[in-house]
Order: sequence, then C-alpha cells, then structure tokens
Amino acid sequence: MEKQIKNYIFYEIGSSCRTEFLMKGKEFQSTEDAVVIGIAKGENPKDAFKELKMESPWLRNYLFDNLIARETGEAVYI
Repeated sequence: MEKQIKNYIFYEIGSSCRTEFLMKGKEFQSTEDAVVIGIAKGENPKDAFKELKMESPWLRNYLFDNLIARETGEAVYI
C-alpha cells in the first residue's frame, strides 16, 4: 500500500494572536485572529509539522498557544 502524502496548513489562534482594527468611526476594535504558520506536506499532521520545522527553523523556538492543522486541497485564488 502506497503512503498518501497530504497538504496541511498550520495556523494559530488564541491570546498570542490578538490585534486591533481601525473602524470607520476612527475607534479601534479588538479582534481575535488566526496567524498562518505555514503549509507543509506529510502523511499526517505531525509528520507535516516536522517537515515545516525543518524548512523554517525559527519555529523550533516559537511558543504556540493553540496550533491547529487542517488538511488542504488545491489552492484557489480569488
């Protein structure tokens, strides 16, 4: 049986991903955002994340609050 390689997108949500947006009334509104960490291939999310860390060594020192991996398909640009 051949191993299936999949694409995964990794993103973080939580207290380390807060920002403010300027509203039309010139006031700032606090939001909770998602930060894309990267996209990598692997048989599963853990293998793909190992690959991503090899491609982006700075991730080894990064403290994640809430890291999420999602399987992706072909990119669709709008």
